[in-house]
Amino acid sequence: MPQLVLSILFLIKELLRIPFDILSGTRRRRYMMAFDVNAPKDVTWAVASAHKIKLEGSPSLEIDTEPDTSRPGVFTGYCRTPAKQFAFAYRVLEERPGEAISLEVINDESDRIFHYGHDCVCSVGVAGNEAASTLIPSYDLTHARFATRLTMPLGLLQSGSRLKRTAEVRAGTWMPSANAQVKNALITGALTFASFFAMFGMSAAAILIGLILIHEFGHVIAMRWLGIPVRGIYFVPFFGGVAIGDGAAKTEAARGLVAMMGPAFSVLTTALFLAIPAADQNDSPQQMAMMSALLNGFNLLPMLPLDGGHVAQALLSRFGGGVMRGFRILTGFAGISLALWIGDFVLLALLLLLAPALMKQTNPAYRLPELTNTEFALLAAAYAATIIFYASVISKLWGIDLP
Repeated sequence: MPQLVLSILFLIKELLRIPFDILSGTRRRRYMMAFDVNAPKDVTWAVASAHKIKLEGSPSLEIDTEPDTSRPGVFTGYCRTPAKQFAFAYRVLEERPGEAISLEVINDESDRIFHYGHDCVCSVGVAGNEAASTLIPSYDLTHARFATRLTMPLGLLQSGSRLKRTAEVRAGTWMPSANAQVKNALITGALTFASFFAMFGMSAAAILIGLILIHEFGHVIAMRWLGIPVRGIYFVPFFGGVAIGDGAAKTEAARGLVAMMGPAFSVLTTALFLAIPAADQNDSPQQMAMMSALLNGFNLLPMLPLDGGHVAQALLSRFGGGVMRGFRILTGFAGISLALWIGDFVLLALLLLLAPALMKQTNPAYRLPELTNTEFALLAAAYAATIIFYASVISKLWGIDLP
């Protein structure tokens, strides 16, 4: 099963455990997941056990620690991103060379970003052979704050993904082939089709898969324009799809363009469906136009993580970090309310997992360059025009008179 699907299932499982843990008073929790690595075991082990290493990912992360000669097993130093440096200290509890290593974070000597909870033990196990390997990271900790119950599963996935990618880069096997991208799209597409089939039936499921593919292809086009490598298109059961790029947008204009292109590209196909005359007793072109308008119109709602939320965030970047944070918090609550109202529990789970990041004040060092006056005007006009188009399609096919 593709790693993305496994990751989503892992997040859903951990999210569902939270209320039971709270009701039972459980504070100590272990998080663990396996990652298949396309690299020899010795390469993966060298990455997983390194005390000095630059981990691949966005943004890049460098770990630079030295042994403390006065305290056996203790390492102190820093973790660095391109924008900031964080103090980091830990104690190696156990190491079985080539197999596993466990360390305990020393909160008193580490920056707050590493204060995951009480008695936090991070472990990594490695198995495999000369052709491929398996990486098994885990966190054991006693929660001190509710927020860490939401962020720790995400942290584990991020750490595992960085280690996996770094090992594959070192082994020269990281870049996925076109065949792998197609395979991942087909597998996730089949799972998503099955979920839609269970909810809506064969015809609607087939149409939805096609519309989602068109929508995500628009994001891919924008990434190609901006020079962002495309990792692939993945479908998400019960939810939709996502086009994943290997790297983030470098400006708010780029962020807005990538988000906008999904619904904007689908304008062409929606208009085409409307232009096709329906045969006798066959309204399938109009049905596809309506479903496309509903799907893309919903995506244009100004709520994260929907496309409209990313477009709105790009537009609001001109008004400062406080306004952007207020927007994220407000739309976060609105999104949770909407997910509950329409009964979309996958969207609800995603929004709850994103809640800590939405509430957090963005570090000025990580803010993207804001839109110019021209970029603001063009993006706002495109956003408004696309909303009006889909609203018009829906009103026409449903026979609603817009004011």
